Amino acid sequence: MDMAGLRRSLFIVGALLVATPACRAVEPLVTNFGVGSVLHPLQDAAVAPCNCPKEHIYIFAVNGVNPLCLGNFNGFCNFLKEQGYSHTYFGQLYTCEGWSDRIRQVRRCDPQAKVVLIGFSMGANWVRAIANDLARDGIRVDLLVYMVGDTVLNTPASRPANVCRVLNIRGKGLILTGGDLFFNGADIDGARNCKVDCRHILAPSRKETMELVTEELAALACGTPPPPAGCPCK
Repeated sequence: MDMAGLRRSLFIVGALLVATPACRAVEPLVTNFGVGSVLHPLQDAAVAPCNCPKEHIYIFAVNGVNPLCLGNFNGFCNFLKEQGYSHTYFGQLYTCEGWSDRIRQVRRCDPQAKVVLIGFSMGANWVRAIANDLARDGIRVDLLVYMVGDTVLNTPASRPANVCRVLNIRGKGLILTGGDLFFNGADIDGARNCKVDCRHILAPSRKETMELVTEELAALACGTPPPPAGCPCK
């Protein structure tokens, strides 16, 4: 490359650096791929209207060991987007590596950000790990949702100090791990513990699940007190 070509290349690189904002938006990772929408369509949920601003709420949702989305967790995430939570990030266990860094970026770029972690099935263990990783830097997680996290136990790691609020939704244990005989999660101290009467795989599509999660999100968006941790669940 001659000197003139080198100058042109340096000019182009410099222009791109100037044009690139210091805080680039993290694009939502969503997918409509899966068969759960056919097998387990979302029920009609009685969701109260929420007109509060939602643009500063960032939802990071991790699916379980379920690449075909049999439980329709991706449909649940699309439902949240339809409710106005446009910053909803869907990830499989094998696609959300580095989400802790994404959340750090959100915190740097949006001082008003409210971070929500939702994990379905084994994804509940994954979001717990993310919350604990962020705890090492003192980064706040505003809401942590365990959705039928059958192997999430009542330990300090399940409610790290940097998490403001925990919603723990339990159902019937996964058939492949013995149903309710061996692994069916646990009520977590300080969390809002709720039981949905359904099979493990059906939890994301049940109206009770959608109503509980949107109730918590609306309280977060509006800055109003959420339901007490020990209150009766729907």
